[in-house]
Amino acid sequence: MRRRLVSVSTVALAFIALFTSPASAQRVLGVGDDALVLPRGVFRFRTLGQWTFFNERYGKDTPGRPDGALEPLAIDFNLDTVGVKQFPNLVFLQGGLRSLTGNPNWNATLGNTQVTLRDHVNAFPFIFEAGLSKRFSVGIQIPYVVTTASTFFNVNSSGIQGNLGFNPAAGGFAAAIAQNTAMNTQFTAAANQLEGSLAACQANPAASPSCPALLTNQANAQSLMNNSRALAGGVNQIYGTSPFVPIVGTDAQLSIEARVQAFKALYGVFLCPPGQPQCANNPILAATTGPFASQSRLTLRDAQRILSDSAFGIVAAPLATTRRSHIGDIDIGGKFSVYDSFGGSTEARMSPKGLNFRTAVGAVFRLPTGDIDSPNNFIDVGTGRGTGAIEGRWFSDVLVGGHFWQSFIVRFTKMFADDQEVRIIDLPNERLATLYRKQMVHRQLGSTIEFETTPRIVINKFFAVSGQYVYRHKAEDRYTGTFTIDSATTGFADITLDASTLNLETETTEHRLGGGISFSNLFSFEEGKAKVPFEVTYLHWQTVKGEGGNQPKFFTDQIQLRLYARIFGGK
Repeated sequence: MRRRLVSVSTVALAFIALFTSPASAQRVLGVGDDALVLPRGVFRFRTLGQWTFFNERYGKDTPGRPDGALEPLAIDFNLDTVGVKQFPNLVFLQGGLRSLTGNPNWNATLGNTQVTLRDHVNAFPFIFEAGLSKRFSVGIQIPYVVTTASTFFNVNSSGIQGNLGFNPAAGGFAAAIAQNTAMNTQFTAAANQLEGSLAACQANPAASPSCPALLTNQANAQSLMNNSRALAGGVNQIYGTSPFVPIVGTDAQLSIEARVQAFKALYGVFLCPPGQPQCANNPILAATTGPFASQSRLTLRDAQRILSDSAFGIVAAPLATTRRSHIGDIDIGGKFSVYDSFGGSTEARMSPKGLNFRTAVGAVFRLPTGDIDSPNNFIDVGTGRGTGAIEGRWFSDVLVGGHFWQSFIVRFTKMFADDQEVRIIDLPNERLATLYRKQMVHRQLGSTIEFETTPRIVINKFFAVSGQYVYRHKAEDRYTGTFTIDSATTGFADITLDASTLNLETETTEHRLGGGISFSNLFSFEEGKAKVPFEVTYLHWQTVKGEGGNQPKFFTDQIQLRLYARIFGGK
């Protein structure tokens, strides 16, 4: 692709050199847009490199932070605990372990997460413009965009977070399967043996010397059988089938092991001679300690597996650095000069005097040729919006003497409605959405209003310095669609997804400040001292204030080259 870009540039330069002749333009245009409309027959080729990065955003409704405060871009992925909120189907595992441990307040957690994001968007547009008449010009912009989401991801950062890990038995570990099976067999045998002895004593109180004591405590014996069977059944269900079980040495595992020891001792009271809690008559062996626990907390590799493996329900790309490159959204448009106090005079533009004014209007049709963010990647950055748009523009320049002029630009963009596949989340900060939340929804992206003003000081016939301020407001997006997902799919209950939740925190406001410098040889060209008319500009801008919850703080550097040629018509 790099060779192809070089080829395009080479062809364009050769084309301009071939048709070079005096090109009507202003002495030094400077950075930013303006109201100049290319005169009839003049061709302008522009290419630029724009490098943008951001790792913070202006937040909204973030606990402990005021609205509009800067916060890390990845704050939604930094979780103190990953549990039922992120994986709703853990609710049954949590309930089952609360029952097994006897602790109704026990909460399941896979640990904590730490994520940092630094996004880069590098754009390389190629713009071709031509003046068709004295007042009207047309143009097309074809951008090539490279995006990179640089990611650092870590889990259980201090090594002590989390009380659940992968289940060795579910993973086929033979020793774990054998230990769990042995415990279940022993508990079943003990309950059956005690049940048989109680039935025999109830039928014939003289059947055994132990019958008087057993009959006296038959309520306790029955309770022991019921509770031990419940424990064994719960252990068999969780440790036999769940992908996660308690980690060795954690509160839940220790509580279950303590209950196993307590039941073993109680069976010894009923099945062994007095004073011998452990004997051959007690099927629960002395070596039985409990079910086989998870042996370690989740690692980064484990966490990436949970994100991508279909067994866990998310089925998304790992949280890792992601790079995408593709053509961006292509713009096709025109510009019409409404008024120009220079009256089309090249000489007047090159040496302006007094107060001058010009204004123009324009329109752009945007083609959805870029790639949008993938619904299966939580952090990637697309190269386009995925939908068409139409944009209206108003340009106005005020020139004072020959050394100062300022542009005022207003742009309004109306996005077209479309249908896209997205993951429906209930709240903006719940980013780890399961696969069943991926649905085809109808969307109407919010319209954008933008105001830009760029003051410029022309130092001499070659150089100018500029400042720039941009205000940008985007209206709220509108997503529609309602979907009912049954319990067989969710794994816990029937739920209804409403795509309108995606509207939250999509209305944003941004203020930008910037400045730059430009070099132009157009004046020298008009004097016959330069062969190819061109301009080079450098602009830096950054976001200085924002609001809305998902407004990044951008830092951008831009270098632009403008080349001029007359391809038809006279001077």
